[in-house]
Amino acid sequence: MKSSLVPPNHLPQKVNHQNNDDPRVTPEMRKAAEGLEAQFTSMMVDAMRKTEGEPNEFSLHNSASDIYQGMLDQEYADISAKGNSLGLSQQIIDYWLRSQPQPKYNISRSQGTGGTHED
Repeated sequence: MKSSLVPPNHLPQKVNHQNNDDPRVTPEMRKAAEGLEAQFTSMMVDAMRKTEGEPNEFSLHNSASDIYQGMLDQEYADISAKGNSLGLSQQIIDYWLRSQPQPKYNISRSQGTGGTHED
């Protein structure tokens, strides 16, 4: 019988989606994208918490535990965004980079090959 386990040397390598070598990506841009990912993750966790159902007499559910749970969820969302675990921040950065206007002229072209004027 064949083993269905994959040998460790055949496992896919973790891909680093953070494009840190792109000069167009500023630290402020990355921070803003991570903030948006954290906000989205926090809203998603909050929506998931609302599906838990009604608390019973054995559950610890009061205003203090609600505040603590909200703060804990926000911290989880921040950690998740900084680790790029969902990949949303990189997708946001890619979208921003694609939506930037492209230059009309290619500055790297040679200066002496484009004219039609003859002396």
